[in-house]
Amino acid sequence: MNNNTAILILSCDKYADVWQTFFLFFQKYWSDCPFPVYLGTNSIKFEGVKQIFSNKISTWSEELEIILKQIPEKYVIIILEDYFIYKPVDTNFLVEIITTMKNIDAAYTKLGAFPAKYNELWPHQLLKENQKLGFIEKGAKYRVCLQTAIWNKNVLLSLLNPDENPWQFEMEASKRSNNFPNPFLCVLATPNIKYVHGPITYYCTALSAGKWMRGAVKLCEKEGISINVDKRPIESLFEEMYRKCYIAMPIGLRKVIDFFKNKLKIK
Repeated sequence: MNNNTAILILSCDKYADVWQTFFLFFQKYWSDCPFPVYLGTNSIKFEGVKQIFSNKISTWSEELEIILKQIPEKYVIIILEDYFIYKPVDTNFLVEIITTMKNIDAAYTKLGAFPAKYNELWPHQLLKENQKLGFIEKGAKYRVCLQTAIWNKNVLLSLLNPDENPWQFEMEASKRSNNFPNPFLCVLATPNIKYVHGPITYYCTALSAGKWMRGAVKLCEKEGISINVDKRPIESLFEEMYRKCYIAMPIGLRKVIDFFKNKLKIK
């Protein structure tokens, strides 16, 4: 049984060169996936998976709305095309989460569990109905985000604004979510695990500024999975070091840096 749930690999045509690598990881670590799998994109065809097309290039949110309306299932697990799954998926835990969502009419469950320093982005309390999960407080900056998650499709459709890009959606839909009665949930992190983990453990993310991240390239080499470097370059060592230093900073300091970077862009 698929529990009225589907998998949506959300992408667009400009990332078509990444699809083969994504699905090689998917087949290796979730070959027994019981849910129907869709690849959502603009118009480029890809063999071996059922595709849903927006048939237009517009805004991210408008294209997602078109794609979602073609999915018959009520619940959708959304995974971005550069989130490479590199550990066996805990399907039983996913089914347990879906059952909990049905029982309490939840809107969303963030599946990626992050280290504790990120908790201020989605402050949460223990969910009494399932103590492996938390309910994210209203007013949280990222009450919804585009990390891998299970969505009640109709709630997601209600949260979309067709004019928004992905970053605007995360910020503004988090605010709009405060008006919904449905709980917004998250998988609780395991203490002392420093990487993104949960029922679907994935590399977050394989691309940065349109380039292959060096860590993702190393992961692919380790797994014996090929990548296409003809379409996009690999980030430089300096770019990797800058990115890692930035991520290692306290979130408050990163906000200050982002503020001044935006000021400089305005000038």
